[in-house]
Amino acid sequence: MQQILHLLCIAGSCQLHFSGHEHTLTPGCCMIAMASHVGNIRPSEDCQLLQLYLPADHQTSCMPHNSYGTCGWLHLFMHPIFQLEGDALRIMEHDFRDVIFRTEHTPEAYRKEAVLQSMRTLYLDVMSAHASLFEHEEATQRAADIMSRFIQMLEGGSYRQHRTVAYYAQELCVTPKHLHKISTQVSGRTPSYWIQQFTVMEIRHLLMHRKLTAKEIVERMNFDNSSHLSRYVSEHLGVNPKNLK
Repeated sequence: MQQILHLLCIAGSCQLHFSGHEHTLTPGCCMIAMASHVGNIRPSEDCQLLQLYLPADHQTSCMPHNSYGTCGWLHLFMHPIFQLEGDALRIMEHDFRDVIFRTEHTPEAYRKEAVLQSMRTLYLDVMSAHASLFEHEEATQRAADIMSRFIQMLEGGSYRQHRTVAYYAQELCVTPKHLHKISTQVSGRTPSYWIQQFTVMEIRHLLMHRKLTAKEIVERMNFDNSSHLSRYVSEHLGVNPKNLK
């Protein structure tokens, strides 16, 4: 099951690998990303790091159900690491610790709902903090709903088999042109960009961590053959798959 990793650095520092690059989290840094795309987490001896995991299919229920929530989620996807300070940092630390407390101390019969309720509060505060750092544009509710469904399809792994805008437009009962317009309006990016982002992130992770052979990746990601995979990686990552480390 896909997991969303939430990290908040309180003290010290933490190095990790994400999206093909090394990153250092310092006090006040918050990160929210797919756990499978984060690797080699190395906290310093004095690091105080709060960690939360949330099943990807639960994230939707935690996000605000309005156009701002959809726009905010997409901006969060584009800026998964952000710096907090002052009240925003104190609020976020409280939210993290509240989720941890409820996970450890709520009776099992009520634990899932209690944790999800705390996560909803955390995400509201994330959206508020994120909005002060990055510009979010409002969108109509219908446009936000279509974009949200589009992203949910990608989160569910549809990109492994389908990487054409036409496929997603048909599934969403809109034209490719209309989906292009909505995606650009809501996220500032084309639907092709989002399809590519999900695809490239998974391929990079699989190649770097050598979980599958090239043949198995070809089958998993629905490429015609190894040459097709190699061309795709060279085009979108700028390297030969064998040289990706």
